[in-house]
Parts: sequence; C-alpha cells; structure tokens
Amino acid sequence: MWRLTNPVRHYAWGSRSHLPRLLGVPDDGEPWAELWLGAHPSDPSTLPDGRGLDAAVAADPASLLGAEVAEHFEGLPFLMKLLAAAEPLSLQVHPDSAQAAAGYDAEDAAGVPVSAPARNYRDRSAKPELVLALTRFEGMAGWRTPERSAEILRMLGVPFLDEVAERLSVPSPPAEVLRDVVTYLLRLPQDDVPALVADVTAAAAAADARPHPISSRRRPAEVSRDDVSRESLRVFAQTAQLGKRYPEDAGVLVTLLLNHVVLARGEAMYLDAGVVHAYTSGFGLEVMANSDNVLRAGLTPKHVDVAELLEITSFEPSPAPLWEPAGDPERVEVFAPPVAQFRLSLAEGVYDDLPATGPRILLCLDGTVTVAAGGSTESLAPGGAVFLSAADGPVSVVGDGRVAVCSVPG
Repeated sequence: MWRLTNPVRHYAWGSRSHLPRLLGVPDDGEPWAELWLGAHPSDPSTLPDGRGLDAAVAADPASLLGAEVAEHFEGLPFLMKLLAAAEPLSLQVHPDSAQAAAGYDAEDAAGVPVSAPARNYRDRSAKPELVLALTRFEGMAGWRTPERSAEILRMLGVPFLDEVAERLSVPSPPAEVLRDVVTYLLRLPQDDVPALVADVTAAAAAADARPHPISSRRRPAEVSRDDVSRESLRVFAQTAQLGKRYPEDAGVLVTLLLNHVVLARGEAMYLDAGVVHAYTSGFGLEVMANSDNVLRAGLTPKHVDVAELLEITSFEPSPAPLWEPAGDPERVEVFAPPVAQFRLSLAEGVYDDLPATGPRILLCLDGTVTVAAGGSTESLAPGGAVFLSAADGPVSVVGDGRVAVCSVPG
C-alpha cells in the first residue's frame, strides 16, 4: 500500500474553493480544476520514493495489477479525478477503443506529437466515464428527441431557431435528423455565428429563467409533455449564460438539443463512448478508463475538430444517462457500469467489505479514516489517497469518514 501525491490541474474553468477546501490548503486565487489520481503518463500520481505510479506499474505489472489484469490491460486500467467546475467545460465526446486506436495511429503516422495542442488522440484507449456528484452538479448529456427539442426551440420565437425546429421535424429516423441538424449548426459560416448566438442569447435571457426544478430523481421518460415548459426554463437560463461567455461559438446552439442534467449529492451519471456532454458547474468525482482522449465541439479555447467529432458521435436520442448504485446505501454503494476498466465503491463508517482483489485506489472524501491492508496502515484526511496493489489483498477502513474506492470489476 502506497500513499499517493496527486497532481492538480489549474484550468480557467476551475473552482477556487472546492479543491482547496477539501485538501485543507489556502485559497491562492488560482482556479483548481482537477485532481488526478492514477497512472496516466501525462500526469501520474507519485509514490513516497518519488516514482510515478505509471513507472512503478510498468516495472512490476504482474505483482501490482495481478496476473489477469496485467494480461488484459496495458498498465492500470482506470483513472480517478476530482473535478471542480465553476464555469462550463468544453462540449465534448470520447471515442470507443477501435476509434481511439485508429485515431492515435493516424496522428502518429502524420507526425503529430502526442503533446501537441491540436492532437485529438493522446492514447489508444476508450474513455467511458462515471461522475458522482459531491455537491449539486449540473451538466448536459445525451440528445433529446428531435420532437421535444423542436418544441423547446419554438418557445424562444427566434426565426433561426424556428428554421432549426423545422429541420428537426422532418420524417426521418431520429439519429439521422440529429446528425443532419448538428452538422448544419457546427458548419454554419463563422461570419454568421456571432449574430445568431446573440439573437438566441437575448431571447433566452428575456425568457422567464426563474428555476422550477423537476426532481433530479425523475427520469426523462417519466416527464410528461406538460413539463416541457419547465424543462425549457433550465435550458434558457443555461443558454443565456453560455451565449454571454461564448458569443462566437456555434456550440452554444448545439447545447439547445442536449438533456439538461442536475445531480444531487450522491447521484451519478455514466457517459459511454460517443455521448456528447459538457459539465457546467459543481464538484464531482470522476472515474474513467485510463485515457485522456477528448474530441471537442466548442465552448473552449482548446482545439476543436468538428469533422472528427461528428465521425465518432452517437446521435441516437436517449434520456439523461443517470446511473443508480447497487448495494446497501447504509454501508457500501457500488457504481458498476458495463465496462471492464473500473467500478466505484462508496462507503461511510467502519467496514471491511470493500473490493479485496486487484489494483485499487482509495480516496478519503471527508472525515478521517485509517486504512489497513497488506500488513500496513495509513491514516487519511480529506483528499488523501492510497494505491493498493493486487498483492495487498483485503482492505479494512476504520474511522468517521467517507471513502471512494476505484477498482477493476471482479
């Protein structure tokens, strides 16, 4: 068992309070966006002896990962992040394994350095991810049905959006309709975009944006058509904010077609490959495959590759991708989406029924805990984390804190 020192990324959209407060460090005026816990080569956790976790795993994969995990994966298969968003993240999508491998090899063949800002694929891995809300957490994920989006767009009374609503109403399969409309929006002449975004932003700001929240536990399939107007209020408030921040970005228009998702503390959503999404505010724990592959459509100063994004995006409409845990919420909740790389266990109190095999990262979320495994112990305060190897075997935790454990599904 090794205590981890974990790198922080200071992106402009980050919160100045969530991570410093959790870690018990002073607010230095910088935006603290992400804390990475894992072995991704671009920003690995470090061990007490100064080695990166990635180097340690590469030196002895069979012992640290276990023979089965080492055989099936190149290195530690999962990555954890604490994500603190004060402003919207980019509108983005992640590839599946085949797309990631093909894209990585193509960019390598073209001589694009892995560290280049214009690089799309920084590794050969898919990047499915699950985000668990540690505070109220808002974002967008998955396409609404064309019919519902057309109804919402018409409420704003903007001629351009009426035209988009007509495009959404053609009698074709929904995925084809959405692909055509999103392609149209992202390929609008750039000279036209600022005026269109300004019109939409003004109309959204003028709409009644007072919150009338639908319970976050109601699934979109359970929301009747009478609730569309209430859903639209959230959409309009969000659009007004995005339009002011990104007045020349067609991605603002695309967000009008996405499910608006609000997670209460302890709720989660799962994002598979191909699902377009963007987080807008809140503090959450992300667990994902060990990948940094991101294709962006907008809402960012970073590299945007519309053609590649359209190639890998799924346009099938779907409800907001909320994910329910299994297990006993009084002891251990397990979030286990259908992926081979990770699962998340969340526990509070005194327990010894956490994952007992394979590589694991255990993170203290609040309170204080003492972790025992492999004949050694570590005391953890909020933000403290340890890596447990396959050789460490069962783990027990004692204390008044809450812990999150990322592991490989057994």
